Amino acid sequence: TCPCALALAVPTVQVVASGRLFKRGILLKTGSALERLARADKVVFDKTGTLTRGRPELIEEGLDKNALEIAASMALSSRHPLSRALVRAAPAAKAASGVIETPGCGLSLTTPEGEIRLGRRDWCGVAQKTTSGKPELWLLRPGHADVCFTFADALREDALETVATLKQQGLEPELLSGDRESVVADVANALAIENRQWELLPADKVARLEGLKGQGQNPLMVGDGLNDAPALAAASVSISPSSAADIAQNAADIVFQGNKLAPVLEAYRTAKRADRLVKQNIGFSFFYNAVTIPLAMAGYVSPLIAAIALIVTSRVVIVNALRLARKEELIVSPWKP
Repeated sequence: TCPCALALAVPTVQVVASGRLFKRGILLKTGSALERLARADKVVFDKTGTLTRGRPELIEEGLDKNALEIAASMALSSRHPLSRALVRAAPAAKAASGVIETPGCGLSLTTPEGEIRLGRRDWCGVAQKTTSGKPELWLLRPGHADVCFTFADALREDALETVATLKQQGLEPELLSGDRESVVADVANALAIENRQWELLPADKVARLEGLKGQGQNPLMVGDGLNDAPALAAASVSISPSSAADIAQNAADIVFQGNKLAPVLEAYRTAKRADRLVKQNIGFSFFYNAVTIPLAMAGYVSPLIAAIALIVTSRVVIVNALRLARKEELIVSPWKP
């Protein structure tokens, strides 16, 4: 018999797949990540920092400098991409003490004059108004007019190609975001994503993913923000960029480097390929034993033939797994952004 081939069927493929992905800047954090990724049938994206570059820039034209200074002092307490953009626009700002961050909503600070809020328009109590459709933060201060900070954030350069290829691979895309409808619609339309939801809180994203799993689907979640951590943990499998918040990286099953979205496609294709190779190895091992054991019991297999067969079968399983590392299978260039 050949238990070696059967024992090597799965771990050899896992090792080769992990090495292949690591060389391309993709880190598997859990042993079952590839297996769960191979079963994914839907991909759910966050917007800011995932489909976009995650480095929005403040549009400073006509801004109140005093308001910007106050907003930046509060934003120093947050790692949200829009908060980071405010900080970059006002590098001289000093961090305010006592700032409280409400995930999915914004920042608040209690002062003798009253509470100051920086965040979503509805959370800041701003009435609905027509805007430019760009990402925004509102500053609400007692005794002052509301101030709107508007930002520009470009899509990742390969986002359209990657989303389209994931569709071709059988993964239906969906966009879940805490931003306003107009902002989400601009990104979704640019990437041809029909299913989109906006103004979602972290709990809303979790509820959506739980609903998908309740329908028998296996959603892949791709996100990067503090607000995405619960959703990343709730998904069947999750991926996060290395630029993500620490809590998001900790919650994700897979982390990738670089400024492109293609590693998501690379990880999925590798997972599907690894799944096929595992099944081939296991099938070969069972077939070998099903054929050789009856022959051995009938006296047709000498010790020399048995020894050679044992070695050959183990080599076959290993060589089959190594097919996953072939250069022509490359999708993402190693360590390139």
